[in-house]
Amino acid sequence: METNTKSPIFIVGCPRSGTTLLQQMLDAHPDIAIAPETHFIRNFYLKRETYGDLTQDVNYCRLIEDIVALPVFLEMGLNAEYFREAAWKIERSYAAIFNLILQQFAYTKNARIVGEKTPNHLLYMSILEQFFPTARFIHIIRDPRAVINSWRKVPWSNGSLHEDAEVWRRYMATARLSPPSQAPILTLHYEQLVLNPEMSLRSVCDFLGLPFERVMLSYHLLLSQTINTVREPWKNQATQSISQKSLDLWKKELSPSMVAEIEAVVWSEMKLFGYQTQTPLLQILIKSIPNQTKRNFRQIKNRLFQSIQTRLKTIATD
Repeated sequence: METNTKSPIFIVGCPRSGTTLLQQMLDAHPDIAIAPETHFIRNFYLKRETYGDLTQDVNYCRLIEDIVALPVFLEMGLNAEYFREAAWKIERSYAAIFNLILQQFAYTKNARIVGEKTPNHLLYMSILEQFFPTARFIHIIRDPRAVINSWRKVPWSNGSLHEDAEVWRRYMATARLSPPSQAPILTLHYEQLVLNPEMSLRSVCDFLGLPFERVMLSYHLLLSQTINTVREPWKNQATQSISQKSLDLWKKELSPSMVAEIEAVVWSEMKLFGYQTQTPLLQILIKSIPNQTKRNFRQIKNRLFQSIQTRLKTIATD
């Protein structure tokens, strides 16, 4: 079966927004293979200065070996020797290497269309678009109060409602202000996916130009090979049938004061993405004043730091 890796599907979104659920549903489609989280941009492309000039064999070899050493490489069912051999026959660029990963993953799944799901690739859609000019993006969004409540239960949470709310706000602001310039993007709400999965998946299939397959609704009956619930136990729910219980769980587990603290940070982005606040607007505005002041100070500090760095570089070259 011929695989189209030139127009991959990228599932993106804030972590704990339903990206894994959507991945499992699409991966159940007979024509689609969605790779698990590679974090390719963060793990490799953003560290390109560390790897140096890839035309140098020693640098290129180190990059390839670091990719092969990733736990997700084995979880994807890729063969290290095949990958190494193929890597020396392609262009030495990060785009070509990422394409090779997707290509070999699609081959193992015998799929016609390939994609990848790394939530924080939402922050790097412009880079992915440069890699794959005809890529397609699916951005899944979830109520921030539910997202942040879910974060409180994972080992990588920082435990601060305010900081978690800032993370969600930055994700949404980036998605809104820095979308792909040309590549199509579909915005999907987690709540709609859970409440009406067939309608939501039909819209996704229409977006991808594929027929809807009912097996996508039975994704949980298939043996998942793209989720490691031992390494990431918080993803266990995504391997089970759809449950609406998680939609309003935050209302039981977050106190009104906790909700108010979250909404004071994210209320403007919530409104833009169609979510209603629970806290009275006046209370939100009063609580959000110090948040905005902190953001303004942070922006001024960053601009000042960048200005000093630029000046120092200028002096060094004079």
